[in-house]
Amino acid sequence: MDFRLSYSPQQEIRAIELPGSKSVTNRALIINALSQRPARIEGIAHCDDTIAITDALKQCDCARIDIGAAGTAMRFLTAYFAAMPGVSLTLTGTQRMLCRPIKPLVDSLMQMDADITYLGEDGFPPLSIEGKRLKGGNISIRGDISSQFISALMMIGPTLKGGLNIQLLGEVVSRSYIDMTCEIMRHYGIEVKSDENLIAIPEQSYSAPDVFKVEADWSSASYFYELVALTDMQNIKLTGLFSPQHSVQGDSVLAHLFNHFGVQTSFNDDCAVISSGKRNEISDEVLCLNLSTTPDIVPTMVVTACLKGRHFHFCGIHNLRVKESDRIAALTAEMRHLGYVLHSDFDSIGWKGERCTSESSPIISTYSDHRMAMAFAPAATIFPGLCIADVGVVNKSFPKFWTEMKKMGIISEEV
Repeated sequence: MDFRLSYSPQQEIRAIELPGSKSVTNRALIINALSQRPARIEGIAHCDDTIAITDALKQCDCARIDIGAAGTAMRFLTAYFAAMPGVSLTLTGTQRMLCRPIKPLVDSLMQMDADITYLGEDGFPPLSIEGKRLKGGNISIRGDISSQFISALMMIGPTLKGGLNIQLLGEVVSRSYIDMTCEIMRHYGIEVKSDENLIAIPEQSYSAPDVFKVEADWSSASYFYELVALTDMQNIKLTGLFSPQHSVQGDSVLAHLFNHFGVQTSFNDDCAVISSGKRNEISDEVLCLNLSTTPDIVPTMVVTACLKGRHFHFCGIHNLRVKESDRIAALTAEMRHLGYVLHSDFDSIGWKGERCTSESSPIISTYSDHRMAMAFAPAATIFPGLCIADVGVVNKSFPKFWTEMKKMGIISEEV
């Protein structure tokens, strides 16, 4: 299904209900499953990714588990099932999932004596997994590929014979997600030490709290920050967000980053309140940022910067090429429909002000990627009649996205 979007400014906007953090929920689900006495999880994210993990954890005795397009589920469950004695199954997913590399994680698990076999091309799903008690010790893994590989290993670390020491090689991308995993493990009573390139986890047992509360999702908040940046909206309440000082999510840096686009943030009563500043208060300087720790907000930052007329260069983002889509290539292609000529290489994307003729009725392809759909939706404030293709992709992380956007005046019509 495709939507044609229009913008109708609202006189009064109700509070925006954000989903629970998908990243926090996914980690809590795996850790809960590893705990002898699981916690009650409140504020859980209800989306395709978390449903994939929840369903898979209930199907340990099944011969085949299909996690669809859920990349986090593929990585976390590979490690989880490999460390579960008695499990014997095939783990597979969509065609795109079968093209996403998993070799670094599997290689690390094999060092722990895991029994995993590639059923297709080496280095990629589907996987045949025979679960067993794994041995721990010292392993090394590159830090510049996917933090999800590292988090997957960390979460099973306490269950391994002798615990686990992980040496991170080279530059570490998405560090904030590794830090998030550390903090959630600590909430579950695990001693974990993490410095720049070494993570040490002794053998121990998870001790779950009675209740684990999932905070609202900062990545999802980014699209409402974008919408406020592109309009004159004031005092928009985003419920359930923890302040950067109290959040485990690296994307909480949004509260600072969107100052570059004239958006101010305050916090009260468990919500963020965001307002647009004067629209002409945008610097002429090129906005140069290393976004290696916050890859999920790159699409939002790119679209916002272009539509605000802010020249930029965002680097440290090479891992965006192996997300649900090649997001660097996708952003470069789709911004051209709106008249913006972006420049990119393996690790960066930027805009120097170069324009081309925008299409009269632009259609944004989403490449089966939820973040592409959501990042471009606020552009309807400037491009009335903008079409977003395959709008159901938002179910991966934010099923009620279009409902919440309607509160902000983004009206969708099926075409």
